[in-house]
This record gives sequence, C-alpha cells and structure tokens, in this order.
Amino acid sequence: MKRLLTLTVLICFSVVIAEKAKAQGGFGGVHANSEFTSHGNLLMIGGGGAWVINPNFYLGGAGYGSANSVATPNGEFNSLGYGGLMLGYFSELKESVRFGGDVLAGSGGYSLDDISESFYFLEPNIKVWYSINHTMHLSAGVYYRIAYLNADANLNQQHLNNFGIKLSVNFGNL
Repeated sequence: MKRLLTLTVLICFSVVIAEKAKAQGGFGGVHANSEFTSHGNLLMIGGGGAWVINPNFYLGGAGYGSANSVATPNGEFNSLGYGGLMLGYFSELKESVRFGGDVLAGSGGYSLDDISESFYFLEPNIKVWYSINHTMHLSAGVYYRIAYLNADANLNQQHLNNFGIKLSVNFGNL
C-alpha cells in the first residue's frame, strides 16, 4: 500500500508539472456521506479541500469520521475514521454545473467493540457540482471505498468496502 500512496503522490506532482501549475484557486467544505452496509446505514461526517491546479484538475485532501455505530456479526462497529490525499478532475457542462470525479487514497482506523485496528483504502468518487454563486458550490456524488486490511484483522474486509452517497457544501473558487 505504501507503494500505491507513493505512486499517487508522484502522479499528482506530475500533473502539476505537466499543466505548468497555473493555479485557478481553491475550495474547501463540509461533507456528509451515507454508506449502505449489509448491517445498516453508516453516516460519515467530514470535510476536505483542494487546490485547483488549472480549469480541470485539483489536488487536495479529505477526512471523515462515523457519526453512528452499526452492529455486525463480529461485534459493535463503534467508530470509523479515515483520510488521505485526493486527486480530481472536473469539466464544466454549463455555466454553473460541473461534472467529474476524484480518487481519495490514504489510511484510517476503526473500532470493533474494544479492539482498534487500522487499514488503507482507495475511494473513487463521481460528482456533480452546482455553483450557487462565485464562491459557494453544492455537490452530490457516489463513491466506493476499497479497504485493505491486515491479514489478522478482526473485521471482514467486506464490512469496509461500501458504496455510499456524498453531499457537500464547498466554499472557494472552482
């Protein structure tokens, strides 16, 4: 997984260099996610921000934490938190509408009853942004988190590999 993170960082810097780093601005905001697990819905709250490299690419980060717990056959899934680096792309469809996606890669941890463990993940997202005005933007999207657990983890990997929906309010320049 360390190789994957190193590769992600190298790709991000390559994009910056290739695009001559013509910064367009940046954005940041609050995110609310709902994941559909086999044992119930998991609500995730977090935030993220990014530097808009050019009219189409952005580079940043995001982090999330669970707002509720879910009962699994292995025990009570008390908490989940994760974050990482984000590389994204968007394209303007209309004057105030953008479509695109990003990939979030990093690490996190979870708590199952009294046991805490860590994991690595990749999370591709597909999003639509709507600009209310020049500095306020709403977005909605779907994602799938692919988690990589240790071989001796107490939680099944499938409990962390989830589809979800994401709603965001972002402030800044896109």
